[in-house]
Amino acid sequence: MRVERVRDNVYSLTATRQEMGALVAAARMAVDVMRADPSAPPEAIALVESVLADWDRSIGAPGGDAPPPPGSGG
Repeated sequence: MRVERVRDNVYSLTATRQEMGALVAAARMAVDVMRADPSAPPEAIALVESVLADWDRSIGAPGGDAPPPPGSGG
């Protein structure tokens, strides 16, 4: 994985499918933990949910489900 700082608060990420999958899975686990924690800041939960929703939209995943693997016929 390669991360480059483009400018303040803007980064460019180059990652393999497996690396991106690991990052997205970690974010999904983190948001689940935060939702279960009454002391978790609602702003943090909303931010991670927003990032995951953007990801799901960008890959065309309906309802937050990951798309079928290539060649699976789905």
